[in-house]
Amino acid sequence: MVRKTKEEAAETRSRLLDTAEEVFLREGVTRTSLQRIAEAAGLTRGAIYWHFQDKADLFNAMMERVCLPCEEACMLDTRADAAQALREFARQPLERMMEDERTRRVFTIAIHRTEYSEEMRAAFERHLEAMEAFRTQAESIVRRGQAEGDFEARLDSRAASVAMIALIDGLLSRATSAPTGPDELHDAFAAIDLFVAGLTPRPEAGACGSCR
Repeated sequence: MVRKTKEEAAETRSRLLDTAEEVFLREGVTRTSLQRIAEAAGLTRGAIYWHFQDKADLFNAMMERVCLPCEEACMLDTRADAAQALREFARQPLERMMEDERTRRVFTIAIHRTEYSEEMRAAFERHLEAMEAFRTQAESIVRRGQAEGDFEARLDSRAASVAMIALIDGLLSRATSAPTGPDELHDAFAAIDLFVAGLTPRPEAGACGSCR
């Protein structure tokens, strides 16, 4: 009987989190009350307080259920040649978000439906840490590519990584602003390919193979 009670409690908690995702996505975090979530879930407000201290606690628990797109990318094996590694590394956050519906919903809420209060700052700081870890790993790939001759040696590797995270952040924001399809992902990948191509070595000014 005790085990069944624990299972039921876990099901109720999951139901509340699922409902919170739907309501937060539709109405925004600030405008959504715990009472609204309870009603949408067909439960009492007391059921929410049994599992969560307040809305911030529920919001943070919802965020913890997913691996953010840039966190997922940092788990990739990036030992391939630098250009290919950087291309796959940059694509991963978009692929993750497009392939996993829960990640897409939660990430959309985090970017477009949340005004971060002090109580929710942990989720915001997690997002910033994930982005910085992504930038740092991108810089490492660029520096390896420079050492191996795949990327222009005169480039500022840190500046290149900042430009890349700005590109990915913008593409993620664009992809979560409105419904997207294969064409949107194709365009995003084309933008990434263009960025990576811009890092490759350029011939010296005035160099011409046919003039030898």
